[in-house]
Amino acid sequence: MTSTTDGQDTDVVVVGAGLSGLTAAYRLAQRGRSVLVLEAGDRVGGRTFDLQVADGVFTEGGGQWIGERHTRMFALLVELGLSTFPTHTAGRTVYLRHGRRRTFRGTVPPVSPLAMADFVQARLRLDRMARTVPADAPWTARRAPVWDGMTLGRWLDVNCRVDESRHLFTLSFTMIFCEDPHQVSLLKALHQIRTSGGLEFMVNTEHGAQETRVVGGTQKVSLALAERLGERVVLDAPVHGIRQDGEGVLVSSARARVRCRRVIVAMSPADADRITFSPGLPTRRSALQRVWHNGAESKVFAVYDKPFWREHGLNGSALTDLPVAHLVVDNSSPDGRLGILLTFVGTAGAGIGLAWSDAVLDQPEARREAVLADLVALFGPEAGRPVRMLEKSWVGEPWIAGCTGTRAPGVMTRYTDAVTAPVGRIHWAGTEAAPEFDSYLEGAVRSAERAVGEVNARLRAATAPAADSTAP
Repeated sequence: MTSTTDGQDTDVVVVGAGLSGLTAAYRLAQRGRSVLVLEAGDRVGGRTFDLQVADGVFTEGGGQWIGERHTRMFALLVELGLSTFPTHTAGRTVYLRHGRRRTFRGTVPPVSPLAMADFVQARLRLDRMARTVPADAPWTARRAPVWDGMTLGRWLDVNCRVDESRHLFTLSFTMIFCEDPHQVSLLKALHQIRTSGGLEFMVNTEHGAQETRVVGGTQKVSLALAERLGERVVLDAPVHGIRQDGEGVLVSSARARVRCRRVIVAMSPADADRITFSPGLPTRRSALQRVWHNGAESKVFAVYDKPFWREHGLNGSALTDLPVAHLVVDNSSPDGRLGILLTFVGTAGAGIGLAWSDAVLDQPEARREAVLADLVALFGPEAGRPVRMLEKSWVGEPWIAGCTGTRAPGVMTRYTDAVTAPVGRIHWAGTEAAPEFDSYLEGAVRSAERAVGEVNARLRAATAPAADSTAP
């Protein structure tokens, strides 16, 4: 990766060296296009970021899971020579509610028959509603104005008659969106169910979206791509201006001014709003960037000298109504050399049944003590004696506005295709601009491949010889 560049010409500039931007640049380079990647931060990987737990042991501070339907992501891993391993699920899951702790095998917690019936009817209704949402234009669904006018949380409040089933849905959707379901459009949720493999696939681990992890962490994918791109990746180069004219595009950053023929902005809409565009963006795109919102959950990791819970027949997963640790998973290294319990903490706690104090949110020691207290309640006294604790917050990132992208009510119907529609010579990537698997790693790869297809088509058309006017 080079330190600076200036005044050079290239076919395509990619803004953002996350998984999507680097995939786009790599695919363009494979097709013989000259390309330059400009990254605002001092690292590659975007919302994938691996934390070193010990020598040779990493855990994922950002996006981490891949499911069997994530075919483009698996293809990329094979191409890069990277290995995967299954998320640990052997053993029993802890289910704790109203102070009663139970364990179970499989995917169905030991809820009451009434709660289970209520959960199933709501899940079937959501899946049925999702099937009516057009994958490529959700804002055209017959009930789009109604569904985009309410939140997913409100729909659950009305249609889940049993508190326990509503609580399970809240846990599931908070994990998916990294946000309180009362902040997420129902239409957005239905569209994601439609285009991300169905609700069962989205929430399950085995045969679901959380089934597989990357050996060494998911940031390793971006590092491998950046290594192949070499000096075509420029770090510490926040782009502040993109100007289109009759000759092409001038991209200006802290370390580079580059003329190019096309630009791919591989950032969330909120992050793209940092850039000044000339001429200005269409109103729908500009307004979309202003109202865009990303989830703000953090990850907290308790590291142990071994995964002791496995000795007790547990798999390290838990579903709870405890003050902080509502969802816990085993995030241990593939060889089990160290044990790692992961729990999620963040502003999603503003929802019904999920609330944390400012002390937990803002004070590291108080937060860690609260997490450990809950882990002890779930896994016993050994859980209170970690050898190390780590966490990753996406709230304070200088160049990334939160983690998983969501849509508030009204955004999908008001701004329709603005998240993906090219603006002149500017194309959009990033997982939020994915045709399928929006907000997953798979979505980051698919959006990159879509943007590359658009760029290649435009570049080919620009260089195609004019039609012979004398031809019949």
